Amino acid sequence: MAKARGEAAVSLEIQGFLKGVLDYAVYSTEQGYRRERGGTRQTPGIPDLMVFGSGPELPFFFIEVKGPKGKLRPSQIIFQGECERMDVPYLVAYDVRDVFDFLVEKGAITPP
Repeated sequence: MAKARGEAAVSLEIQGFLKGVLDYAVYSTEQGYRRERGGTRQTPGIPDLMVFGSGPELPFFFIEVKGPKGKLRPSQIIFQGECERMDVPYLVAYDVRDVFDFLVEKGAITPP
């Protein structure tokens, strides 16, 4: 049985696909854990990746990367709701295939 990949490995695979295959601009907001007061130095709920696409179908979107058993924290659910309210595309991705399917659904790429 194959070992499940962690969130960091999934994120790197997604970034490699978006940058290397599609030539998208990808900015990671992932940061290390801050011991004092808990959490990261980011505003709570900010997704892991900000992506700038190359066409009018999907010029900008956010990706929250999760490991195999990962779940959204309350602050991430709030951010996701704000994106939906403002019509900003937002994806929770557990695998690079989730990103591929999202891009096909949005019309940004055509499947082979």
